[in-house]
Amino acid sequence: MFPPRAGTVSLADAAPHGGARPHLVRPGVRSFLGSLLLLLLAAAVLAFGIWAPTGLTGKDEYLLGLRIPLEMMERDAWWIPFIDGEPRLKKPPFIYWLGRASFETFGPSLAAGRAITVAFSLLLIGCAAWAARRLSGNFSSPFASDGLAGLLSAGVLLGMSGMASESRRLMLDMPVAALATAAFCLYWSWLEKPRWTTLLAAAALLSAALLTKGPTALVVFGAGAAALLLARRELWQPLLARLPQQIAFAVAALALPAYWYADVKSRYGAQLAAAAEHELEARGLWNLSPDAAIGIVTLALPWSFVALHALWSRRREPCTRFLVLWLVLSLLPFFFIHVFDRYLIGALVPLAVATGLALQSGTPPAWARRLGSLLPALLAAVLCLLLWRWDRDMGGGWWALAPALGYFLWAWWRANASAPALIISAALLWSAGWGVAFPALGVNAVPQAVVDMAIRQAQRPVVLFMGPQPALLPALAGRALRQTSKLTAADVAPGTLIGVRDEDVAALTAQAQLLGVPLAPTYHYEVLTSAGSGIRFAKQGASLADWKAAWATASPAPLESTIRLFEAGRP
Repeated sequence: MFPPRAGTVSLADAAPHGGARPHLVRPGVRSFLGSLLLLLLAAAVLAFGIWAPTGLTGKDEYLLGLRIPLEMMERDAWWIPFIDGEPRLKKPPFIYWLGRASFETFGPSLAAGRAITVAFSLLLIGCAAWAARRLSGNFSSPFASDGLAGLLSAGVLLGMSGMASESRRLMLDMPVAALATAAFCLYWSWLEKPRWTTLLAAAALLSAALLTKGPTALVVFGAGAAALLLARRELWQPLLARLPQQIAFAVAALALPAYWYADVKSRYGAQLAAAAEHELEARGLWNLSPDAAIGIVTLALPWSFVALHALWSRRREPCTRFLVLWLVLSLLPFFFIHVFDRYLIGALVPLAVATGLALQSGTPPAWARRLGSLLPALLAAVLCLLLWRWDRDMGGGWWALAPALGYFLWAWWRANASAPALIISAALLWSAGWGVAFPALGVNAVPQAVVDMAIRQAQRPVVLFMGPQPALLPALAGRALRQTSKLTAADVAPGTLIGVRDEDVAALTAQAQLLGVPLAPTYHYEVLTSAGSGIRFAKQGASLADWKAAWATASPAPLESTIRLFEAGRP
């Protein structure tokens, strides 16, 4: 049903009469060199700027992802993660285990934490390349062919919006997508060529995915496996004939996650049940919503419409039908729950593979390229204008983004655009935008004096109230600190330093008064702050008038929040 796998070398590459052709590079060597070059490019593109405290972040990163491993270190906890003195049971622990291991090895830092997600991004890109080579009929070993389809698919995925943003934050969505997709790829390989080592490796990856974000892991892995079996019915017979191996695979994949949940239930049964109930309520099960369709288009920009055109124009091909099934099954569950776009990262792989296979045949249509380029170009242009108007060019700022934007528009609007130009320009635009330009805005910047307060007196309690702000102070100080929206007597022990946004000072003061604790102001500063998602950086309640004032005064001051630090006195 799929194209046969090729394992031969073309006559053009063969040596005549058995003689050597030393001037030719073997296809396998070209494939290896191309893959290595792409891997290095991808690492540079995705990792650039992850060390910046003013870089892209989000509440799940600075409130949880970066703080949980720090508190695990402080409590010397491994098996069960903790945050703010309580076990963290809403999500499984695998990424927090990796976070602590990275911090223990390299020291607590933003780069040490975020490098974990970058590594998983590279794994996901590798999966896209592997799947494309499999479907193009060019996969029998890492050195079987030039692997053009794989390189193109990997390059497409590298330049997608969702990859560019989610690879830069220590959160769960990229790791679970990469682990579950890699597990599916190995399972697919096992179906075609059964080996115990391949099956056990797939089980180990699926186990890690389940220990990262259980339900999402099942969706990502299950969608790929179900699509493959529906598209290739000839695999059913050998699958059923290997029922004992299937049972062993399931047992191996579920053993550690099941043991972890059983152990947690025995220790914290009531808290685990409350966490599960909270998660179900937050997801809003069975509420039909088009968010998944909108989200996948947003995550795949600027390749969204090129990918959809590829799926439609090649819809009669067997491998395209498989990719459509893979995409649809990856998205289907998310139409019935409340989702954030980042939940859909795993669904980008079939889109990237479809696009890579289509790019082998020629340039995508101009309308699809131009339509997909509009929103990324608009966002980049707005960011350039803000940096120019506010004179924020530290580290390059708009000077780095403007040339990348120009090259991007040139590549994506040309009538005869080449695939390499499209791939490189998209990757460079996101890298310049997230790695250089956005950090130049100074979002969540923390004065060194504040960092010093948290570092110099390591035993001094520090509480982040509501917000929390300063958001990145725990990662910069190498301490978990405590975050709360409801003060207790322990939170306001004499000498405790409390960080709070100006918008929340009234609530802080009222709670402190109820506890009979005076608060003495010690420091304040103004800064743009993250509000949930990474690109919402205006203060709470900012209006259109505030934005106009920020433009008119050539200063972000009307959009900035005031961050205040108080010291708790004696009751």
